[in-house]
Amino acid sequence: MLHVCTSHVPNSYYQKKTVVCSILIQGINQKSNALQSIIGFFLQSVHAPYNVINTLAHIGLSISSNAINMALRSLSAESEHTLQTLGHSLIALYAYYNFDVNLKSQVPTVEKLNDSLKHLTSGLLFPLAHSVVSDDLQCSDELWKKSWLNLDFDVDGQESRTWWDLVSLLCTTPKLTNAESSQLHDFNAWMFLQDLCTHGPVYFHQFKPIITHPESVEQIPLVKTPIFAA
Repeated sequence: MLHVCTSHVPNSYYQKKTVVCSILIQGINQKSNALQSIIGFFLQSVHAPYNVINTLAHIGLSISSNAINMALRSLSAESEHTLQTLGHSLIALYAYYNFDVNLKSQVPTVEKLNDSLKHLTSGLLFPLAHSVVSDDLQCSDELWKKSWLNLDFDVDGQESRTWWDLVSLLCTTPKLTNAESSQLHDFNAWMFLQDLCTHGPVYFHQFKPIITHPESVEQIPLVKTPIFAA
């Protein structure tokens, strides 16, 4: 019996082993096609010819082109339903990105000049987390009442503000209570010890594991936000 020493086996050995096992498993059960689906979607994303995809499907390395198209239609319909549901909730955030693509797929002629530079816009849609409800976003009426574009806005009854007032507001040092002052000093002390034991002399590195975290003050919980392409 041949014994293989795992410490000297390259990673390519395990990759080939995984591919062979996936081909054998798909031969027994056609629904067990996780690896083949990944390869099929990759071939579709790089615009591989259908003949290449179907050839690899016959070998057992990919799913067929028809299966890829059906999966894409199913995922598109599911994504459309998710976007509609999220948009109707009125607690979603939209992010847009403008970009230019130079499509040189056509040869321009004198009779038909073709501008290959296309201006496109992509979008992302994701829900607002941390228990945000639609009532938290009902601020448009208040903003419109104080907008200079509103013809019913009482200019004489409102105090005029400029950007300099905002800068002055940010530069103003608030008066802290004893509790807030203690929390501020604790955080500064923790930050100093953290930097000293991380970036300071090597002698202080041994004390980093015993540094305790500062007390949390109105800590915002960490959540994983799903993002959907619009």
